[in-house]
Amino acid sequence: MAVSNTLGPSILVTLEDALAHAGVTPAELGELFGNMTQQLPMQGVQNKTPSTVAASPNINPDQASTAATPTNTAPHVSAGSGSNSVTIQNSSNHVEKIGEFLNGGSTTTPVAEITLKPGESGTVSYQNGQGGYIAEADASGTYQPTASRLEFYADANGVNNTDVSYIDGRNASIEVSDGQGKTVGDTKSIASAAPESTLTHDSAGNATVAGWYDGSSSTMQAGGAYMEQQLGTGNAYIHPNDDQNRADNTNPMTMAQDKSQTYTAKFGDA
Repeated sequence: MAVSNTLGPSILVTLEDALAHAGVTPAELGELFGNMTQQLPMQGVQNKTPSTVAASPNINPDQASTAATPTNTAPHVSAGSGSNSVTIQNSSNHVEKIGEFLNGGSTTTPVAEITLKPGESGTVSYQNGQGGYIAEADASGTYQPTASRLEFYADANGVNNTDVSYIDGRNASIEVSDGQGKTVGDTKSIASAAPESTLTHDSAGNATVAGWYDGSSSTMQAGGAYMEQQLGTGNAYIHPNDDQNRADNTNPMTMAQDKSQTYTAKFGDA
């Protein structure tokens, strides 16, 4: 049986007289009619619901209405404090624990830490006048001295400077952009082709390429030579004397110092 959603004039008059006799005010009457007109179209939709979900007998109308609603399962992650920050993106294929270390402090226990699943992002903050580095822990949560470093420094006025260093080793590729069109570092994954003698692996099998450091061992020398061959020395620190080897005594790897910069760093596979 068809149900009309239109109220005729005679019905309205009858309702108005009855409600007035019952002491209902015009304002209350208007509110009543407004509610009725809002509910009646919904009744028409509900009457059609069985035919639209008939093809899926195991789904009730409530489930059908919520099944397509997307959910946000990646809350924003942040750590540290201060007016300066770097956004970290996990571009690797494994969970990353990222720690912040300050100059002169511990190199094993970070002052701030975030954990990111593949594809997730978070922020690490620091104060004016602070400098240090950001690194990734191994699968056991230990920060090794051979980790890749995203080095940072903010002066007393909040002017920032960052660079990428693989001098001590490379357990992640790091690329950082300044929001002004300049990037340093790289997004390459080179560990799989590195000489086996230069590699170590954590408990999950993630590789670290030995860094040059002071070149006092054949492993350091081979690891540094391999990274220089694959990456060059113009976009990330490979050797401790990179600066001294530059004829113009400048470092093209550091970002232009500008308070309007917004740093974003991708931590990928080594």
